[in-house]
Amino acid sequence: MTLTPHAFGLNNGRYPSDLSKPNGRRIINVTHQIPFEIHHQGNPIKSASSSSSSSSSSPWYFSPRRNHEAMNDGIDSLSQHKNWDIIHIGWIGQIIWHSDLDDETTNSNDTLTEEDRQELKRLLWETHHCIPLFLDAESVNGHYDGYCKTMLWPLLHYIIWNDATDGRVESKQWEAYAAVNQKYTDLVISNHQPGDVVWIHDYHLLLVPAMLRIKIPKVCTGLFVHSPWPTSEILRCLPRMIAANLVGFQTYGYARHFISTCTRVLGYETTPEGINGDGGHFCYVGTFPIGINPNKLEQMIMRPDTLDKMKTITGLYTDKKIVVARDKIDLVKGVLQKLEAFERFLSLYPQWRNKVTFIQLTDGSATLNKNEDTLKLENKVSSLVARINGVYGSLEFTPIYHYHHHVQDEEYHALLSVADAALITSNRDGINTTAYEYIICQQQRASPLILSELTGTATSLSSALIINPWDLRGVAKAIDEALRMSEVEKIARHSVSEDNNAIDKQTMYSSSSLIKQLLHHVKSHTAEFWAKSFIKRLMESIELSDQSSHTPLLTLHHLLPKYEKAKKRLLCFGYDGTLVPLQQRGKLTINLPSKRISASLQALCNDPRNIVWVVSNQDELTLDRSLSHIKGLGLSGENGAFIKYPYSKRWINLMQDLDMDWKNGVIELFTYYTERTSGSFIEHKRSSITWNYLLADPVYGTFQAKECQNHLEHAVLSKLPVEIIIGKKKIEVRPRVTNKGEIIKRLLNGSATMGSVEDEDGGMVDFILACGTTEDMFKALKKLNRQNAVSVMVGADEQKKTLASWHLPTVADVMDLLSGMASVASV
Repeated sequence: MTLTPHAFGLNNGRYPSDLSKPNGRRIINVTHQIPFEIHHQGNPIKSASSSSSSSSSSPWYFSPRRNHEAMNDGIDSLSQHKNWDIIHIGWIGQIIWHSDLDDETTNSNDTLTEEDRQELKRLLWETHHCIPLFLDAESVNGHYDGYCKTMLWPLLHYIIWNDATDGRVESKQWEAYAAVNQKYTDLVISNHQPGDVVWIHDYHLLLVPAMLRIKIPKVCTGLFVHSPWPTSEILRCLPRMIAANLVGFQTYGYARHFISTCTRVLGYETTPEGINGDGGHFCYVGTFPIGINPNKLEQMIMRPDTLDKMKTITGLYTDKKIVVARDKIDLVKGVLQKLEAFERFLSLYPQWRNKVTFIQLTDGSATLNKNEDTLKLENKVSSLVARINGVYGSLEFTPIYHYHHHVQDEEYHALLSVADAALITSNRDGINTTAYEYIICQQQRASPLILSELTGTATSLSSALIINPWDLRGVAKAIDEALRMSEVEKIARHSVSEDNNAIDKQTMYSSSSLIKQLLHHVKSHTAEFWAKSFIKRLMESIELSDQSSHTPLLTLHHLLPKYEKAKKRLLCFGYDGTLVPLQQRGKLTINLPSKRISASLQALCNDPRNIVWVVSNQDELTLDRSLSHIKGLGLSGENGAFIKYPYSKRWINLMQDLDMDWKNGVIELFTYYTERTSGSFIEHKRSSITWNYLLADPVYGTFQAKECQNHLEHAVLSKLPVEIIIGKKKIEVRPRVTNKGEIIKRLLNGSATMGSVEDEDGGMVDFILACGTTEDMFKALKKLNRQNAVSVMVGADEQKKTLASWHLPTVADVMDLLSGMASVASV
């Protein structure tokens, strides 16, 4: 049976699960746009560049999408591996409409009929295993032209907005960004199957990992950020990114900036391998510099039409040196600085006038909906080119040729092959594939590459002439150096000669042995190597996450049978991190329980079989403000130092007979570290002292905390009846007899001062639930060895060691647990 979209229900959004390889795993590759541009011809026509296998009667055909060749080549290489099948999901992009007169226009997919959409779905699936997303013009304007290009893109490239606004436009753009991310997510979910790997790309889709994990908790996701990633001072990291199993970046510096942002801004704990996220989820972070397909490019260079173009260009510039560059017109590519640097070159080195031609390519079709800034920049570039040509040109000579349109591949590759130097002056960039393409095209000539130190490529291509694009004199000097470079040095920088007699190694400069050869790097770090490296690391992260667990996930299915059967139940809950989320960095106000939590607690207290307590490290005033409205709830504050019986309004101090003189020495030590750690402060409670560094610099605060802990252990702990508790961004010192476990013991011992735990017939508690974030309660239950006890660590993943028998990832899961038990109580 032939698999057609109609055979497997294309109209319902799902595509076939059984591809060509019977045992293959699937990669769902999610990109902003599918890898192919969509064309529509007025008359039925078959495009020479089309790889479509559609019938000749179809007006639709597809061509590879420009400017994304490296990424697409790398992903396509995975399909050659016997274990992987690739499915592409993305927006179809602007459709290119061709009239009978060969006119070419672009338009959104708003004009498509339902019949057109179904036909495109069928053709894209049958020819390229693509699942298209259709977006209306309003969504595209809000998502891509709005939030992506005016908010995210500038921030990622260190550009701060100059115009102050009231935020309404940005708010609408954010809503559009989130809505479009949800549409991508829905399309992935409707086609996802167990075992699929979902690979998400770039800043257009940063919310998709978290949206996917909400619906598919065990989904295997990788996120690769192709753009630069700035330091934490510039960008407030999006927490939803770390819902991915692996986040990849082009360079180590970008990965380090991302981890630093998550630490400094969001307060997450990090390791060199990644980030400890919410609910025990660990997000691995890695560096995977993208490459190109050198074999494919070498074949294109040797095509007859490319060789003919080489001869033509060489004939046009027989007595001239050629400096070449190709860029998009945007603020970070440094086109203006490049032109100014070339002008400075002609000024400082007059001997090169009339001898050097600079050819600057810019893709005029790169941005279909150009904003005002882009149009202004295009005008500035044109004006600057005209000015330089007017000053240094003549009727016989033009210093700069600026081609502001798309150049065909054969012409572009020919130009790279015959150039005497390439000039890349980006202010901020990820991996600049033009540099790689130039190196492959220059295997015969080995002409120098002049490369900005601010590109992600610079760290890998240290044999290039590295320049600061803002230093115009330095760039001019590098152009002069490149054009005067000896053949020996050119070859030393570009590649190792296969003929040992061709080059006298002693004539090379002494540092040549330390130089990373450009050609070797480009040929070894290919697009295929990039894709396989990322997927291999992603699968390793999944294997680590799937290791045998120490604490299984608690579900109502496991809990309710024991709960319903019990005649007398003791239910103890923590507060912070259990009933309410932990405080975020920079927020000092206390979180209050939700209405749903409060209602569930009240329902549990109304059941006469239940004894319900909240055991917290918060003080009495905080607990009264948060929970006093719940009738029948027992409260314990400051880790058991103070208690308030169910239905009572009076707090009892259990520590009133203890000697608290130890606090003076601890306060003195905490004051010392507070004065030396900006953002830290001391919390004074009647039974404990806490040094809090939640607002301090996370890196320095952690360093100071370790020093403080060391002083406490040697100067205080060994001499006084107190213990040190290391919490989240805080160090607490309290009496040894004060902890949440002691409250559990008192309740289970049936102390008269704590209220009865026996029912009317004298029966003892036959079900115990202890749910919280600290080990005190779990340790107490462990020592009591009660078979009917259920201990639950909140916020732990299955790999984290704990004395609890079960775990729940988040406060939301605790909420579901309470609601489930409350529904039983109300029956």
